[in-house]
Amino acid sequence: MAAHSGHIPTRIPFRRLAVPGAAWGAAAVLVLVGLAAAFTADRQRMWLAIHFNWLFWSSVATGMVVFAIALHVTNARWAWSIRRFALAGVAFLPVSFVLFLLKIPGRPVWFANWWGKVQGDHVLEAKAAWLAPTGMLVRDILGLVVLYGFMTWFAYHMLRPDLHGVKNAPGLYGTISGSGWRGVTEEALRSRKLAMRLAPVTALLFAIVWGVLIGVDQAMVMLPHWYSTMFPVTFIVSAFHSGLAMTAIVTVLARRACRLEDYVDSSHFLDLGKLIFAFAVFWMYVNWGQYVVVWYGLLPNEQSFFIQRFHPQFALLTEIAVGCCFVFPFLALLPRAPKRVPGVLAGVAGVLVIGHWLERFLITYPSVCGTHGALAASAACNQGASAPLGLPEIGLFLGFGALFFASIAWFLSTFPVLPSPASLAAMPSPTIEVPVRTAPAPA
Repeated sequence: MAAHSGHIPTRIPFRRLAVPGAAWGAAAVLVLVGLAAAFTADRQRMWLAIHFNWLFWSSVATGMVVFAIALHVTNARWAWSIRRFALAGVAFLPVSFVLFLLKIPGRPVWFANWWGKVQGDHVLEAKAAWLAPTGMLVRDILGLVVLYGFMTWFAYHMLRPDLHGVKNAPGLYGTISGSGWRGVTEEALRSRKLAMRLAPVTALLFAIVWGVLIGVDQAMVMLPHWYSTMFPVTFIVSAFHSGLAMTAIVTVLARRACRLEDYVDSSHFLDLGKLIFAFAVFWMYVNWGQYVVVWYGLLPNEQSFFIQRFHPQFALLTEIAVGCCFVFPFLALLPRAPKRVPGVLAGVAGVLVIGHWLERFLITYPSVCGTHGALAASAACNQGASAPLGLPEIGLFLGFGALFFASIAWFLSTFPVLPSPASLAAMPSPTIEVPVRTAPAPA
């Protein structure tokens, strides 16, 4: 339940984020750091680091957009001033798609457990149609095109009513709002109606494409003898939770930079904190639900995934990931007061982001570097002596992160950070009028 009534002021300023040149320069430097970390690392380790960082940062971006969709579908008036920060995740999607195409040559590395080894293995032969490299690549690319396309289409209708007639506006404004303009009021109502139709379809595509196609094809089949019907669920819950956390971080950072203290207050942070807390519990619930069934089933093929993550090589990182994604946010956000403090909430969200980054590391690296993994004895996996988490992984984390935040900064500096009064007026009123029939007066 929201911490306030969701009152919307009658006058809303037109503001965009002013990004200093030094910020763009810092982002460029971090991208170069990522490239240096990639090309100076062992080739196999480079592809593994690119792969799991792509999974993480793309999960964050899609999770943010799905959060914006959830706010729209539920008519969350309390979040009117922060929903555009969640929508900003859409700016990273074109970058994510290009990076996906660029990482295709690395498939033999992260699929080393089965790449070219299907024949003679009865389990892999049964999955041969699904594991066919060409078919897998085609369906994943098509899935991303459809998912990213629908998310961009949703963002288009969220922005269109707010961009017409703005003085000294970028040319992109005319591209979005210029065709067939029907007037502010009609456009706002039409865009809201169309976005309401797109939203559930896009959310369903997120579950199917991101959970089933990307989650299974790019993560679960790295350990081809293992399967879990809960894995796609844990994959998308992690994406949504990391998107929530990143929305909180972006909101805290942009609030002061855009002078939004009168429009984003402690009650908004309280509600964001409640959501982050709730989904930390839900994240633990779905992961525990996946683990406990395997634990009491005692089937060797099901146990392999967890045995590798609980092996001393990765056990400490597994404990840290659980601590960052569940234990710490649960304890930190359980009281009411910390959720209302922007700095505290951003700090907790930052720990969560690191936790989900480690989680993406743990669903990929142990599959090929752990016990009996195809690369366990290679330099890419430290010859099995320790978890291969070092400069290549951290450097690429910084490089991908720079691209991500540069995309967010471009979005918030290009489009207004607050919706227009016309867009907000199109939201249905939370008040429901119920007709009352009066009894006729006695004769």
